[in-house]
Amino acid sequence: MDKYIGKRLDGRFEIQKLIGTGGMADVYRARDLKDKSIVAVKILKKENSENEEFLRRFRNESLAIAYLSNQNIVKIIDVGFSNKVQYIVMEYIEGITLKKYMELQDAMDWQTSVYFMLQILSALGHAHRRGIVHRDIKPQNIMVLESGLIKVMDFGIAKFAREEGLTTTAQAIGSVHYISPEQARSDVTDEKSDIYSAGIVFYEMLTGVKPFDNENPISVALMHMQQKAKRPTDIRHDIPQELERIIMKAIEKNPEDRYADAQQMINDIENFKKQPDGKFGHDEEEKVYVMERDNKPKRIYDSVDDDSLLNSSYDDADTSYDSDYDSYQDEEPVIEEEYVEKRSMFIPMLSGVVIVVIIIATIFLSGLMLNYFGNESDYREFHVLDFKGQEFDNAKKLYGQYLSFEVKDTVYSPMPANTILDQDLAVDEVVKPGHKIYVVLSKGPRMIEIPSLDNGFTEAQAKSILEEKKFTTQTKLVYSDTVQENYVVKTEPEANTPCKEGTTVLIYISRGKMTQKVKIPDVTGKKEADARKILEETGLEVVSQQRNSAMAEGTVVAIDRSANTVVETGTPITIFISTGQPAVSTQEILINFPKEANGVFTFKVYVDGTLNGEHKDVDAKFTSSKNIAIQGSGTKKEIRIMLVNQANGKEHELGRYMYSFDETMTKQVISEDINAAFKEVGGLKAGAQAAASATPVPTATPAPTPVPTQAPEEPETDENETPEEPDSDGQDENQD
Repeated sequence: MDKYIGKRLDGRFEIQKLIGTGGMADVYRARDLKDKSIVAVKILKKENSENEEFLRRFRNESLAIAYLSNQNIVKIIDVGFSNKVQYIVMEYIEGITLKKYMELQDAMDWQTSVYFMLQILSALGHAHRRGIVHRDIKPQNIMVLESGLIKVMDFGIAKFAREEGLTTTAQAIGSVHYISPEQARSDVTDEKSDIYSAGIVFYEMLTGVKPFDNENPISVALMHMQQKAKRPTDIRHDIPQELERIIMKAIEKNPEDRYADAQQMINDIENFKKQPDGKFGHDEEEKVYVMERDNKPKRIYDSVDDDSLLNSSYDDADTSYDSDYDSYQDEEPVIEEEYVEKRSMFIPMLSGVVIVVIIIATIFLSGLMLNYFGNESDYREFHVLDFKGQEFDNAKKLYGQYLSFEVKDTVYSPMPANTILDQDLAVDEVVKPGHKIYVVLSKGPRMIEIPSLDNGFTEAQAKSILEEKKFTTQTKLVYSDTVQENYVVKTEPEANTPCKEGTTVLIYISRGKMTQKVKIPDVTGKKEADARKILEETGLEVVSQQRNSAMAEGTVVAIDRSANTVVETGTPITIFISTGQPAVSTQEILINFPKEANGVFTFKVYVDGTLNGEHKDVDAKFTSSKNIAIQGSGTKKEIRIMLVNQANGKEHELGRYMYSFDETMTKQVISEDINAAFKEVGGLKAGAQAAASATPVPTATPAPTPVPTQAPEEPETDENETPEEPDSDGQDENQD
């Protein structure tokens, strides 16, 4: 079973099941015990935790996601980096990868492709503005939610442009079908490398094929560097030419010939949507639907079975998971029919003249207003951005000329210290420069020092102290030569270490001094003093008890554990010492009467030929059986039972037995014929007696029935305990 399932990380995230695995990390479904929500937890594999490259990628991913806050990018909940486990906690989402979506749809219609691409570019633009380059944009790293919302994931090889050089290595380039030429050459990469990869994804969405493909990855990389991609319209003739132009510009070999940033590409796509040859719009009343080419509404996942929908988000090895449902747009898209009405050239020409006139007039009026009202900054308006997730000082540096940032509050959170968590102005709210914006900043996770508990605290005391400080606890027993048993040896993390609230603290509890494993020697038959010396030299504690036995007085009869059993030193061993008096025990014989038994009977019991007792006045009218208890000592005693009919004095042997009264308590039937005995003494009813007389009596004694030589263990009795009285059905009368 997976070692993490059922465990809790930091006492907060309870791992439920494995839902994805890959080369770098495993992904688990977990429950956040803080708010009872379901989350996804990505845990770096043990074999990778000592690899600096894997650790760097894993930490980069958590830092990159934590630094970003966009509706189209996964959102981090918590991270943990200790010596034992490294993990990232993200919101749990249900969806499919864009790769899976394209497989189901084949080539997509341009309206849906444009809708998806705008969201991908929105995510990239947000990351680029914060100095982060993704470097691994591909359909496998893009999730499609049922609502049509796009999520860009897996920042595992992302880099911070402002902090690190952006020269890539052979181990950290993106997937070969989507890498930029500069990535393939291991040259410097920047935001334009992501633009190229996004252009390749756009190309594949529209055409249904990759522009460069080959079974040999090196050949594909060379194609990216040397070959020009086939035009999309050569593959699908219905692709609008303006979209083809946008794609071809995005995948130019020379970065300088591509779009300068994601916003430029967004602007071109938005302008294309306004063109009369490609009408693109949204219907307020129809949500969550994407139109097919025949204009019939279809749910995005209508062609996906339930299992695929639930599980496909975890198919890829190193993918992040999230369900940021902030609105990319408040409404989901409905694609309108392409506007195909032909127009004459006069209308566009006239429109162009009008537009030029309007522009000139606007410039003229702007000059008048500037002269009248003063400087431009006095009347220019600013659209408020989403600052959540940005570092406070960086936001002030970039946008301080437009807004006056004021700190309203600081609170503890999983986000890094000084990160903006909330703002009082709504995104896209229009304000004038200098307007105050109040923000809430993160103080980082609440850090509490582990108290010192290795100076005389018991396990219960240590747990109480730690739980009062909002830690969770686990315990582990260890040997200690210096710390008394059941007291705290140390904690992990160590005392005085600052840790996040809710961290699980491992308490080491002393088991006392370390012991060794030894075999119990066989001392049966030895004198008590000799046996005690042997056992004590082995490292065992010896306890003696007396026991009746026919063995010589002072001799070890038995020990309470089997010889050669492996135990720890210091284990107490009980040895049983013979009193020299044979052990007296009781054996029982059950006699079941024939159904036709009739009369009052006496049972005589002989032990080795000597009368041991008589059981008289046993009336078959009131009982159907007789349990005969026999006390004795020693081994292999012959028991003979005679049946006497008290009405006529007739006597006949009922059975012979071999019993032992020592520790073995063995039993053996030599011969027994209860029916014959009752018949011979006239102890059957009249009709049954006559029938029995007509039946020939076997001349041979039946073979003795073997009885197990080892009887169930009887409880020990004190040597001074009074033996039990014989069965109350009749009194024993001892006769000479």
